[in-house]
Amino acid sequence: MCFCEGLLEIRNQKKFLVGLIILILGAFVIIFDYPQIEYFNYLENENNITLEKEQRGIFQKILVEFTIGIILLIFGIILILISMLKRFENGIR
Repeated sequence: MCFCEGLLEIRNQKKFLVGLIILILGAFVIIFDYPQIEYFNYLENENNITLEKEQRGIFQKILVEFTIGIILLIFGIILILISMLKRFENGIR
């Protein structure tokens, strides 16, 4: 008998699909924002250029988006795991 036998079975398909969509959304946000963060860091560090007020505002917004992307990714993973665990089938006991 394997301990993982019933662990990988999807018990709540709705939570699984919502979790998968949130996970994909978070991954896209991270993938598209990370290069922009690196670009702004490169501009500021390597060229010894201080970013203008407008560029600084854009950089701060990108950092907030990136943080939200990480939160969405983690939330999506948690929802997928919850949808697979038997313990959460009928809610938290």
